[in-house]
Amino acid sequence: MTARTSSSSDPGSASPDRRARQRERRRAELYDVAIALFVEKTYEGTTMEDIAERADVARATVFNHFPRKAAFLQEWATRRREKALRATHAGGSGSSAREILVRYFAELGALSDASRPESVAVILGSVGVADTWQRIPVAVEFAGIFAEAQRKGEIDPAVDADRVGLILASSYYVILTAWASEEPAPFDLAEEMVGTVDLLLNGVLPRTDPAP
Repeated sequence: MTARTSSSSDPGSASPDRRARQRERRRAELYDVAIALFVEKTYEGTTMEDIAERADVARATVFNHFPRKAAFLQEWATRRREKALRATHAGGSGSSAREILVRYFAELGALSDASRPESVAVILGSVGVADTWQRIPVAVEFAGIFAEAQRKGEIDPAVDADRVGLILASSYYVILTAWASEEPAPFDLAEEMVGTVDLLLNGVLPRTDPAP
């Protein structure tokens, strides 16, 4: 008697790739449901049980993909950063730090404007989450941009790139919160951030003319 081999028709014979795709689809569905609920009910007003019920899955399934509610905020921020980073590379490797950051914030501004209800719900929801003010990934990304500019000779090598990255990231979150806190938006988000970039790069001390 020959051993029975599994076939594609066997319920349990899904390949690892197929299972991974199924898991990613489920994760994406849960993410979309959660963001929609944050818009409808606010972040604070939404529970993991609400997400499970709207997605028609067990509560444990939600926790399996997103261990805590704040993970949805982190996923939202990660997706935004990834899109902005792709935009920064559009100009090639010869771009200056300012050009890179202008493209970064132009993309973030466009994304935020195009989905303001979603952006407001997530941004205001993140204000009370302690993780927001820890060593945030965007600060690391900004620090990397400044460190690369130092290697190119654009920025004083004595400057602490990590500190500058953290200052810009902190400014970004404060400005983002102000942008989300009023209706309609009180200012253009991208323009405000580019102004902050220029302030960091140029400084606030009066410029002195070089000696003749």
